Amino acid sequence: MIYRALGVASNTSTQSLELVFASFEVSGKKWDVEIRQTASIAYPSDLQQRLHSAAISSAVDYLQLHVDYGHWIGNQIKQFTDEHHLDYQIQLIGLMGHTAIHAPETKLSHALGDAAAVAAITGVNVVSDFRMIDLALNGKADPVFKLASTLLTLPEAVQHDAFYAAFFALLRWREENNMLAADTGALRDSIGGAVWVGQEW
Repeated sequence: MIYRALGVASNTSTQSLELVFASFEVSGKKWDVEIRQTASIAYPSDLQQRLHSAAISSAVDYLQLHVDYGHWIGNQIKQFTDEHHLDYQIQLIGLMGHTAIHAPETKLSHALGDAAAVAAITGVNVVSDFRMIDLALNGKADPVFKLASTLLTLPEAVQHDAFYAAFFALLRWREENNMLAADTGALRDSIGGAVWVGQEW
């Protein structure tokens, strides 16, 4: 079975949005990957500042940023799709977003980037909110992609979080465990991630 997924993640070290589009082929339990296209999109200065100060902003401003950033991401994906002629090729988007709050000791973690907006703008199904089920099960949700990285090695010169966001989303889509209690300290293994429907079934 072959899947084509786009991984999306914020790179705080370079202040950019990372996109990795890849084809994943599974045979039994063996996965192979082909990187099809990548992009690194610098944040505009105003968005960069809003992301930097998100955790100390008011609740209304934080939620507005979540929505605004989601729409910005959706539009960047649309532009990426148009530039590289990828219409109807992307089956699934894994959205890691920009982690603004991570306090596993209180079961709280949140990544900015409204997945519903991304699904609506792109018309592609989106998997996001990777950590929440694990945290609710008393896990620490760290490292997020440990199981994924044991199943499939990161190709050279590809951004880590974006690549594994795509693969992690595929595991969720296939309803396979993608977080192990042995790794995170949770009460049980979990599928992880929420699905936002961007197209008709």
